[in-house]
Amino acid sequence: MSKNKNKICPYEHVRGKLESIETKLLKTKQELEVLSEKFAENPEICRDVEESEKALQDALDSLFAEELLTKKPIGDA
Repeated sequence: MSKNKNKICPYEHVRGKLESIETKLLKTKQELEVLSEKFAENPEICRDVEESEKALQDALDSLFAEELLTKKPIGDA
C-alpha cells in the first residue's frame, strides 16, 4: 500500500501542461486585443503604397497637362 501512496497521478503532469498552455493562450489573446485596438486607432499606410500612389498621380498630372497644351483652342475665346 505504501507504493501506491508514493506514486504521483500520471495525469498531474498533463494537467500542469494544459494549465500552462491555457495561461499562455489567455496572455496571447490579451496581446492581440491590444494590438487590434492600436491598429484601429492609427492605421498605418505602407510607405511603398503611398509613394506609388504619389508617382501615379504625378504621371497623370503631367499627362493631362501635356494633353491640354497640345489641344488647339476651340472658338474665339
